[in-house]
Amino acid sequence: MKLIDVVKMGEALSNPIRVKMLYILNKQPKNIYELAKELELSRPVVYAHLRKLEDAGLVESDLVLEGSRAKRIYKAKEFKFYIDNEIIKNLFEDE
Repeated sequence: MKLIDVVKMGEALSNPIRVKMLYILNKQPKNIYELAKELELSRPVVYAHLRKLEDAGLVESDLVLEGSRAKRIYKAKEFKFYIDNEIIKNLFEDE
């Protein structure tokens, strides 16, 4: 893992709303409307959080056609995040 990956993942996991989104998406994939309704947040706010989670590699999305409409469905990706002194040391010694 590179330093930028650790920082992105740490930033993504630093917000309780994003952690709750991961909890929800681990149970079942959802679209933005469903997430916004469940979290009682606006769709633009939910979208901003999802972008942060996607950028960190914690969430992925697929475009699904339902009749004549396309919906983007988000789901949590498998991940493990662990950091300790040795990992931090290796981040800078591997540069």
